[in-house]
Amino acid sequence: MRYTDPKQEDMQIAAPILNHEFLKELGDKSFSRRSFEKWERIMHSHGADLEGLTTLRYGTFKRFADCVIYPESTEHCEKIVQLACKHNVCLVPYGGGTNVTKALRLSEDEKRMIVSIDMTRMTAVKWVDKENRLACIQAGLMGADLERSLKPYGVVLGHEPDSHEFSTLGGWISTRASGMKKNTYGNIEDIVNNITIVTPKGTLEKTSLWPRVSNGPDLNHVIMGSEGNFGIITEAVLRVRPLPEVRIYDSILFYDFEQGIKFMYEVSSLRKYPSSLRLVDNQQFKFGQTLKPAQESSWKNFVDAAKKFFVLNVKGYDPDQMCAATLMCEGEKEEQEALHKQIMKIAKKHNGMPAGAENGHKGYLLTYLIAYTRDFAYDYHVLAESFETSVPWTGVSNLCKKVKKRLIDEGKREGFTLDKIWTSFRVT
Repeated sequence: MRYTDPKQEDMQIAAPILNHEFLKELGDKSFSRRSFEKWERIMHSHGADLEGLTTLRYGTFKRFADCVIYPESTEHCEKIVQLACKHNVCLVPYGGGTNVTKALRLSEDEKRMIVSIDMTRMTAVKWVDKENRLACIQAGLMGADLERSLKPYGVVLGHEPDSHEFSTLGGWISTRASGMKKNTYGNIEDIVNNITIVTPKGTLEKTSLWPRVSNGPDLNHVIMGSEGNFGIITEAVLRVRPLPEVRIYDSILFYDFEQGIKFMYEVSSLRKYPSSLRLVDNQQFKFGQTLKPAQESSWKNFVDAAKKFFVLNVKGYDPDQMCAATLMCEGEKEEQEALHKQIMKIAKKHNGMPAGAENGHKGYLLTYLIAYTRDFAYDYHVLAESFETSVPWTGVSNLCKKVKKRLIDEGKREGFTLDKIWTSFRVT
């Protein structure tokens, strides 16, 4: 059962536009559920972008999905697409609803019936070939459930975007997603072997599972990043790996962000990277330190106070300048232990101080926590957003400074005061 936001009950929503010929010919056997419920129509009319969530809480959308259909197979999707073309119905594929690029926003000028195709009942692991390290999985399976489903076979996918708990395989492909452990497992384009997509011109997929071909263009790369515009992704064959022998967490303190950038640059010259390595600036470091359990034991509080005294008073770290890097090494035990040792040796060259596995683990999980914190902050009229970019190493420091200045200037222009504007940066 899905959660219904109380605000959805108050939102005014127009009656659905119905294409009766489409609905009649579709019948009731081409899907597991067809819904015109108000809350389902609202939920399928937005993503998780800042504007969409703000509208959900404080306003109303100008256009809503008219119907939500839940297919369970490629054949179901084929019939839906065929009839949508025949009767001029607009289809919008929908996975976990975590999209932040406004791809789920519906045009207020759309006069046709809009049908949201919710893929979350297509969750089967169709087969796993451990010897060839391949698995065929339906597109509606969410990230955390996907890994739990693969574990009994002794394999792992390793793709962990920030939205891992709620985003789907089909969503990863259609948004060309990147994950926190990309250094080891690759981005989604490195993981996908074959895609099945239902289009108005027919169902497309490769006729073989060869790991690579020399001719092109590659159909996979045409589909990835298409944001649902070309068709409905129904399943994919993915490259999987054996379960890792070990997972090593650690963290490193640096005197300032510039030292941390130099450390990250030197690590980038290695032939092998940690599965995850993230440098956070002073503001995000402070933020992470506030996210602790409400009740700590008196002994732990004493130990933490002693550590704080040592860092600030003995080692001379400035609490308004210091930053941290969190790392995680995952894979074969001997190889990852050697890599961890090498990383810590590089950190020492840049005056980095080991801060422990516990902080490394907390820092890794902070990525997931940020989304929950954003939603909680909305209740107190605090707006928050994140965005990603890429830049050559020589431009990292300057980019961070200019982006922060622009955000502060724009915030002041919109009426925010300096003490109410908070920015942070993370280098990966």
